[in-house]
Amino acid sequence: MDSRYSFLAAVAFLFSLGICSPRSAFAAPPPDPCSLLTQAQVSAALGTTVEAPQLVPAKLCQWSTPKQPNPTNAKSVVLTISTERAFGFAKTPVASGTKAVPASGVGDDAVYAVSVDASGSSAAQLHVKKGSTYFVVHVYGFPDQTKVMEIEKALALQACSKL
Repeated sequence: MDSRYSFLAAVAFLFSLGICSPRSAFAAPPPDPCSLLTQAQVSAALGTTVEAPQLVPAKLCQWSTPKQPNPTNAKSVVLTISTERAFGFAKTPVASGTKAVPASGVGDDAVYAVSVDASGSSAAQLHVKKGSTYFVVHVYGFPDQTKVMEIEKALALQACSKL
C-alpha cells in the first residue's frame, strides 16, 4: 500500500512540474543577429565594402554600403531573428502576391518568400529554421532576383554554421 501512494505522489509531482513550468524556461535565448555574420562575409557576398553592422532593435541587424547616393537602391543585408509562427506564414503565404519557394540545403528547413508587387517587381527573402532558431535573410540593391536568392542562401549557410 505504501509503495502505491509513493508512486502516485511521484506521478502527481512530475505532472505538476510539467504544468507549472513554462516552456520558455527551457529554451535558449535567441542569438544576437549581428553575431551570425561578419562584416567581411557580408562584404564578400555583396561584392562591396559594408559598414559595421547596426543592431536596430534587439532582433534585427543591418549591414549597409557606405555613402550610397540613392539609399533606396543601396546594397545591404538585413538579418532578423524570427519566430516559428512567422516561419509557418512564410511556408504557407496568405497574401495573393506572395509564393513560397523551397530552399534546399539550408538549415533544417528553409523557404524563400517571393512577393510580386502591382508593377511586376519582385522581392525575395529567405526564411530559415536551424534547431530551435528561426531567422530571415533579406538582401537589397540587386535588380536580379536570382542573384538576390543566391546571396541570401550563401549568407544563410554561413549564419547556420554559427548556430
